[in-house]
Amino acid sequence: MKNITDYMEKEQVQRLLDYAQACSSRDYLMLRILWRTGIRVSELLSIRPQDLEPHNQVINITKAKGKKQRRVMLDPETLFLLPEYISTHNIPEFQPIFSLSSVQVWNIVKKYGRMIDVDIHPHTFRHSFAIHLVRSGLDLRRLQQLLGHSNLNTTQVYLQFNDQDLREGYNKIEF
Repeated sequence: MKNITDYMEKEQVQRLLDYAQACSSRDYLMLRILWRTGIRVSELLSIRPQDLEPHNQVINITKAKGKKQRRVMLDPETLFLLPEYISTHNIPEFQPIFSLSSVQVWNIVKKYGRMIDVDIHPHTFRHSFAIHLVRSGLDLRRLQQLLGHSNLNTTQVYLQFNDQDLREGYNKIEF
């Protein structure tokens, strides 16, 4: 099994988001979506206003890996921020919300990573999202669906726990 070492703890993600929020509404929104959904950069860059379903708290990912489609959940606060951003920037329904290249997103992520002294890349958010959900008790099958993995074996890589995770689980056991 592949070892996932490039992830951020929840507190690190929050610090990074705080910096982004102070610097740029676009950067903040992009990074927040990556953290709250676990989507890939290519999927982020393909989201259009017409893909949002705020009443269902869903984003339709129409260009997922392997030419698949899937629906990802998104928290109400982020779904509130998205229409504001779309309206402020007059983004048409059929145009991508974030008109950037994946290299530009990579550079943005690196910039904020340096601000919190962490070497990260965009996929780090996906790993962080998955590990956070596993630690929070989400079952592997649901995580598989959220991440859009075809094979459960691909998702199992997120079942790695550090000593603190193991200690917390162990301490919950009644002997």
